[in-house]
Amino acid sequence: MQQRIGVLVGMQSEAKLARHLYPAAIEASGATKEGAKLALNRLVVANVTSIVSFGFAAGLDPLIKAGTILLPNVIHVNGKDYVSDPMLRVKLGAEKSRIKVGALLHSDEIITASVEKQELFQRTGCVALDMESGIVAQYCADHQIPFAVLRVVCDSAARDLPPLACMALSHDGNLNRLQMMKSLLLNPGQIAGLIKLGVDAGIAYSQLNSFVHHKNMFENI
Repeated sequence: MQQRIGVLVGMQSEAKLARHLYPAAIEASGATKEGAKLALNRLVVANVTSIVSFGFAAGLDPLIKAGTILLPNVIHVNGKDYVSDPMLRVKLGAEKSRIKVGALLHSDEIITASVEKQELFQRTGCVALDMESGIVAQYCADHQIPFAVLRVVCDSAARDLPPLACMALSHDGNLNRLQMMKSLLLNPGQIAGLIKLGVDAGIAYSQLNSFVHHKNMFENI
C-alpha cells in the first residue's frame, strides 16, 4: 500500500517548508488545541496513512541552540509517553549525526520565560517542547496511525519571549499583525526581545529549510 503522508503545522510559514516533504496533505492548527484536532480530522479525511508534526519548537535543554533539528523518539504528554514510528523517523533522517533525538514535551500554552523552560528540563528531561506534537501523538494512538515529529529549535532555553509571542498567530496559522502592532504600541519595551527572537527564528527557518531541501523526503514513497 502506497504511503500518504499528512503533515500538521502550527503556522503557514511552516507549511511552506513542509511542502518539500512531499506530503499528501498539509494542515495548519493555528497553534491551538482545537485547531489541531480539526486539522487532524481533515488529514484523516484526506486518507493519509501517517502523520508528521512539523515546524518550530522551544528548546529546554540548555545545550541546544536555535537551529537544532529535532527528531524525538518519545512525546511526553500529561505524564504519558508516546513513541514515534521508528520507520518514519528513519525516513525523516533520524540516523544523521547532527539530528537531536530524545523526548519532546507537549505544552498547551506558550512558555515565554527562560526560568520556566529550565525548570521543565530539570523536571522532565525533555530536550524541547511544542504545542502540536502531543495532540498528534494522542490522536494517532487513538486512531492507530503511525506518526513522527520533525521540528527545529526556534527559541533556546535561555531565551525569554516578549509578551506578544502569545498573541502572534491567528486561527488560520498566519501572523496576527494587528494584534502584534497593538501590543508593541502598548509595550514598546518588547522590541529588543522581538529583534532577538527574530534572529533566532531566522536561523531556525534557514536550518529547517536546508534540511528538508537536501533530504528530498518521501520523494519515492
